[in-house]
Amino acid sequence: MDKYIFIKRKVLTKDSCDHLIGMFEKSELCDNIRGYKFMDANLQTLKFSFLRELLLSACAEYFKKHPFLSKRRMYINPDFMIKRFLSGEYYGHTFEEVSKPEDAEHMEHGSSSSDALRVLAWMFYLNDIKHAGGTCWPQQNFISKPRAGDLYIWPAGWTHSHYGIPAPKENKYFMSGWCSLMGLENE
Repeated sequence: MDKYIFIKRKVLTKDSCDHLIGMFEKSELCDNIRGYKFMDANLQTLKFSFLRELLLSACAEYFKKHPFLSKRRMYINPDFMIKRFLSGEYYGHTFEEVSKPEDAEHMEHGSSSSDALRVLAWMFYLNDIKHAGGTCWPQQNFISKPRAGDLYIWPAGWTHSHYGIPAPKENKYFMSGWCSLMGLENE
């Protein structure tokens, strides 16, 4: 773990990653004005229940390193997204005010009532990217290297703002979601 960014290598097998990409490609994809295709998914469904167990285990490791978090009432949000960026695409690239990836820097802790309860973000890369294609956390001076099956967990707040770096020659696939504080709607 470097600067509160937890990295666990090969949490998912290559076969699992390929299966998830295949499910994504066969699904009815949603267009998003942020410039990528995504598939909504839920950890409570049978086909994704194995991910819930993997995330629970990884979060337990994160909490062990940061005991303060284990004292909070948190849960892994069941809703998550599988995303695909075509070569050259990145989060926000279709926004008028976004002309380069770093202009799309954002945090996962948002302004809506449910987004405001986010404490951690998580992401699984589903394919290897040979050149670029990672995620940059500028305040940590850290850029990830996308490898199929690797899991990243990091704080959702402004201290861990980040942006995606486009892969110039490859499509990029990953899944992402959040861990949140229990709010009134979850009690």
